[in-house]
Amino acid sequence: MMNELSGRSFLRALFHVGQRILRTGTEDASFHDALTALERAAEMLTSGADEVTLTVGDDAFFLGTAMLPHASIEFNGMLRDMQSRSIDSVTILPGTDRQDLADLAALICGTSPDVPAGGTVRLNERPIPTVELESHPISGLRRTYASSLDALRSASGGQALEFDRAVSAVDGLLSGGAAEPGPSLMLATVRNHDETTFYHSVNVCLLALALGRAIGLEGDRLRELGVGALLHDIGRVLLDDPSLHLQGRLSNEDWAVVRLHPQEGAQAILAATGPGQETAALVALEHHARVDGGGYPDLGDRELHFYSRVVAVVDAYDAITSHRPYRPARTPNEALSVLLDGAGTIFDGDLVRAFIAMMGVYPPGSLLRLDSGEVVMVTAGEEGRRDAFIVRDMAGTELQSPEPISLEGRTVTAQLLADEVGVDPASLLEVLQGPSN
Repeated sequence: MMNELSGRSFLRALFHVGQRILRTGTEDASFHDALTALERAAEMLTSGADEVTLTVGDDAFFLGTAMLPHASIEFNGMLRDMQSRSIDSVTILPGTDRQDLADLAALICGTSPDVPAGGTVRLNERPIPTVELESHPISGLRRTYASSLDALRSASGGQALEFDRAVSAVDGLLSGGAAEPGPSLMLATVRNHDETTFYHSVNVCLLALALGRAIGLEGDRLRELGVGALLHDIGRVLLDDPSLHLQGRLSNEDWAVVRLHPQEGAQAILAATGPGQETAALVALEHHARVDGGGYPDLGDRELHFYSRVVAVVDAYDAITSHRPYRPARTPNEALSVLLDGAGTIFDGDLVRAFIAMMGVYPPGSLLRLDSGEVVMVTAGEEGRRDAFIVRDMAGTELQSPEPISLEGRTVTAQLLADEVGVDPASLLEVLQGPSN
């Protein structure tokens, strides 16, 4: 578990340094703060080791021989950048030089052709043979999650939408078991705040497939729902307007741009598809329309497509539980309460109730404080059961190895956000649940 957490911390810090280089350059204070965080992450990663090797596989990062499954999804874009720059492995030595780390980040994000010169970060010197790298029980589903991200990224930067690629991504998710609530709810906790739209779209697809299966959809109907869900926000990808990434409250002009994305997405899907494949365009157009006729765009008295109503519910849930530039994330319980408050006006009431029944009172990834003082994380057990593990003890100390606990007869005093607890639910869920696919 600690490999996953320390490896993810290093990758996250490396990613953020690259983002600062691209956005503010190397003279800005935020760059130096990010680089200091990367130094600390490198120190934690190499603690007690002569050297540590990060291997870049076809679809995943490996720390030593161990796969970093959720980190590979969360930083899939950086993985692709490293592959494109022919980086097969990164060897990090204790006492890593600050400039070497900065050079590595600059090389990965494409602003410098130079490799680290100081010798404490070495590229392609210790690649581990593929046969020695560990596989992972949900690698198939993880791989198709990454393929879904790639399908969405392919439409960015002014490129045309490849509709068939999106369909193939959904087929891969379905064949990997994405319609089963356990794996779907587990993977849908993955976030990347710098690529919000891509990750949000795949998570909405996962949640929509799980809800569709829960209400009895099968075969082509489930597939159609999944494609519509995956592409529901494609208009945001295509617009890529700065208004979509602003910090704080949006102005009226900014909101006007944001409200264009349903039409932009629908038009792009129609341009990329043939006759009989218009359903995904309807979902993109209608996912912000309300069942009482409000929302946007104004659709008059027309009844919303069933798939649009499904996507509206799961879209709102994932958006509420995700950090956005203009507001912090809220807990799963708070998100379910918002959905329930909007049942029958904003959202289809029957679908809201079906979604709440599927998610349960405490969805997988929920972090709870018990009356005894421990902090526990909820995971998806068999046959809809919710298991839990202690992640911080009564004294508030983080456990190196989370311990199972029964919630029966226990009193929950608060539901917490991941940032409050200082743990990453996606990484812990991956480790704690074991084989699920």
